Amino acid sequence: MLEEGSTILGKLKLDPKRVVRLIVQYFNGFNPQPVERSMPIEASFSWRLLYRFFLDRNCALRFNNWFRSRLPRNGGQLTLSDAIEVIERKLRQRVQGQETLYLFLGIDEYQKIEKVNAPRKDPNTSLLRELVETIGAFLCSKSSKLVVLPMFAGTDLGVIASGSIANSSYYVTERLPMTLLTLDQVFTFVESNAAFAGLLRHSQICRNLFSLGGVPRWVVEYLLELRSCLQSGVDVVPLDIINEFFLTIWSKYVDSYWNSIETQTLVRLAAVAVSGLTVNPQDTIGGHKWSRLRDSSLCLLIPRESSTVGACDVRVPYTLLANIGSLKMLATKAEQDFATALMDMSEMVDSTMFDLQPWQSWEKFGACFYAVRINALLALGYSTVTLGDLLPGTRMSGETRNISVKLVPSRVFRCAETFGSSTPRLISRLNNRLEKIDWTSNGCIAVNGDGGAGVDIFFALKDAATDNVVVFVDQRKRQFGKFQPSHAANYLGKLSVCPYFLVRGGARLVRGVMNCVSASNLATYVVPHDCFLLSRDETEQFHGTLAYHPACTPVILINSACKTALKTVLQGTGKEVDEAVEEIWRKREEPSGGFSNSEELRSFFKVKRLKVQFDDEYAEFSS
Repeated sequence: MLEEGSTILGKLKLDPKRVVRLIVQYFNGFNPQPVERSMPIEASFSWRLLYRFFLDRNCALRFNNWFRSRLPRNGGQLTLSDAIEVIERKLRQRVQGQETLYLFLGIDEYQKIEKVNAPRKDPNTSLLRELVETIGAFLCSKSSKLVVLPMFAGTDLGVIASGSIANSSYYVTERLPMTLLTLDQVFTFVESNAAFAGLLRHSQICRNLFSLGGVPRWVVEYLLELRSCLQSGVDVVPLDIINEFFLTIWSKYVDSYWNSIETQTLVRLAAVAVSGLTVNPQDTIGGHKWSRLRDSSLCLLIPRESSTVGACDVRVPYTLLANIGSLKMLATKAEQDFATALMDMSEMVDSTMFDLQPWQSWEKFGACFYAVRINALLALGYSTVTLGDLLPGTRMSGETRNISVKLVPSRVFRCAETFGSSTPRLISRLNNRLEKIDWTSNGCIAVNGDGGAGVDIFFALKDAATDNVVVFVDQRKRQFGKFQPSHAANYLGKLSVCPYFLVRGGARLVRGVMNCVSASNLATYVVPHDCFLLSRDETEQFHGTLAYHPACTPVILINSACKTALKTVLQGTGKEVDEAVEEIWRKREEPSGGFSNSEELRSFFKVKRLKVQFDDEYAEFSS
């Protein structure tokens, strides 16, 4: 809060001698005291204000002892106006004349004010509202040349909901949407600040920024640590220093986040965030209201537009998922299977991020995602789900949406075989054909390559009603421009072949085409039964928290991507690529905007005499 006060007052360009910043707390040694129950909230708050201004760190008695033994008998008669007047007299001793003075007044942990249990003016009004109205009345009176700038901070927004203080005449309350930073936003921030120049050339720094999950403070603090090394005269930050600074931030912030609540609740929180399920803010998890977890900055709750009123998607920092993946001992086998799936994601995908390009990991990420999704649902107690719940956000028929399947603990298996009519029941591990597995009954999420043509993800579950095998095949398509009905029909048609040995047993084939590259034009397209489609428009709802992952959307948006991303589709010397990227940015800032297609970009390079080659296989120009 002091940082916020400094920021706000700094923008006013005031003389520091005229500015005082002060926080009145209701925790950490300043908890509600018994004597406060005998006086109005205005009086007890005013005494707290005077103690913080005059006596804190300047008194032999701690707050609780002073409050118990030193308050006068008529202490309940103190008013906020009296307290402010005394503070102003003290401040006037430091300045000449009658210049305006400023007091930034922070009230921290406002939700604990109710625990003061002071007598109320109105039994139907909360103590918080009474205090806010007292401060508001003082501000409106303009009775002092000391300008008070109050800010309330806390971790329970429920106490400022309608019926508590939101109807006060002194203010309007509005909940501002909060988000985690995307990795593209993080990289753009780094690139736009000269103090961090060159940091993104280190793949380990990129991985560390990715691991911090888009939490702004964690990201900024890590960058400031790295900057301190650059300012010491070092041209290149050594790898051991890069990791040392990362561990410093992890210990300071991430460990605190991790220790803020029980491990089992955190595991369930993470499972919900990747399960595709929605929650109601007033429901509970592990004895905690979802709204309380949100207000404590443990998660974000994002209202889902297409769902029932009050239904929210849960978002958590990717850091939480990575932490859970490293756990070796959890309460249940289902939770351990969930952690194992997250560890597989880390080892198969995350470990090579920024050494490989995101599109090179798209299929592996997709396979890992299915294992994480299924195991998350099992960890939450679901043994059967409908395809609508397993694959939220995808386009499918109502009949397909209502198919129920039995879930089994799942793990990724990188196989040597392709998917088709001749696919055998036993498939062999890639690079070790002696190791084989029955992919239809062992929770195997098979993927037969690292990327490119002919790579499929396939797995099998049992139909909850008939016990017949339901085979899922997911094929990833990079269709640029609009994803049209003709494209969807063509791709689905090519996936219509099921392995012969399963056809004879009455298996059901569910075909999926995933195109996270481009926007769709499928509003009127009737998806055939036993099929599902995903375009870029629905990818966040489908992937949930994992939509943050770079490998989730393997495409470079030329007209909006950060500089680091643009460099991945350009070939040339380091200097040539840097020059080309700067020219692209300058062109994007012009009134005419960016580029409409590959030919236009290549022509632009030719006019500017830029000696770079443009690889457009993973480049997209639509907004």
